[in-house]
Amino acid sequence: MSKNSLDNLEEKALELLKKYPLCDSCLGRCFAKLGYRFANKERGKAIKTYLVLELDRKIKDHELEDLNEIKEILFNMGKEYSGIFEIYFSNEKFQERTCYICNSEIEEIKEDFFKKALDFLKKRGKVKYVLGVKLSEQLSRLENEFIFSNGLIYYESIRNEIKREVGKMLAKEGYEPCIENPDIDIIYDLGTRSIYTISKKYKTLYLYSRLSRRVPISSWYGKDSLEEEFNGKEILVPFTEPSEVRILDEYPLIISDEDREEIEAKGYFMRKIGKIAGREISAIMTAKPEKRIYSVLIYSKEEIGEKVLGNIRLLTVEARDFKELKEKLKDIKGEIISIDLIESEGKHKILENKLTL
Repeated sequence: MSKNSLDNLEEKALELLKKYPLCDSCLGRCFAKLGYRFANKERGKAIKTYLVLELDRKIKDHELEDLNEIKEILFNMGKEYSGIFEIYFSNEKFQERTCYICNSEIEEIKEDFFKKALDFLKKRGKVKYVLGVKLSEQLSRLENEFIFSNGLIYYESIRNEIKREVGKMLAKEGYEPCIENPDIDIIYDLGTRSIYTISKKYKTLYLYSRLSRRVPISSWYGKDSLEEEFNGKEILVPFTEPSEVRILDEYPLIISDEDREEIEAKGYFMRKIGKIAGREISAIMTAKPEKRIYSVLIYSKEEIGEKVLGNIRLLTVEARDFKELKEKLKDIKGEIISIDLIESEGKHKILENKLTL
């Protein structure tokens, strides 16, 4: 590696640590495509160790005029690297911070996933499997913003790191993942800290719209639900809207043991896309809209939106999800009459198009 390349890596690591607290794994993952056979935790530890040595050298060689410049960097490295802080800031208390990406929980997550997957495999017996990780919408969004805002061309997704490391742990117990032809996917849901499996048994992908309000999909949320139409068949819903919101766009829905071409029930209109299994199901279940557009009918005396009749006005609002929509509407003085989801954009549309072809 040339000196310039080394300087660039050092500068990038310092730039990140000036802005974010990062655990060893999450810092190492920023440079995951550099080097071979290193765990990201090892990369991060090596980078931080080098930076501590270099910072100490600069202090001893009087290259740093203001020691306060390095405080944030040391805080963001973590307590394990607080040695030179204790020397040069002996009268101050070290600030312990949680990792910006994983909330300092990545090792706990790996261990939890490993234990739950191992318990499942022991009960199930030898089975060909692959691992998957479902990120929460918040973490997925945070990670994407982190990558692009910092220009991290060597970055690896936290999802990939967790799958790989847990796979190694399971292999040591005699349960080697089977990448080529798995029977099931074992998925770890980071939001709920639980696992679920997707078998090779084929299910049917439908796209649905909902024109009736207050008719949820699941009977869990109300007696009058779409679920009653399917007599106990398994329904997988990657995402949806609250039951009071009409869905005029098409959202995906996966049903086991169902083969009707079109279904009309309780205000839902569903059209069959085709049979899917394994990774196709996993891909649909983890693809969420990146943008949703809502049509909001509101009674307000404010001069907002498009006038429909008297003080009834129509607003078109773009939001990531219904929660953000509510946040955008909270300061409007008036009464909401109705909300309709009219359009969505994201990976789910790309996947739907591929599966339709």
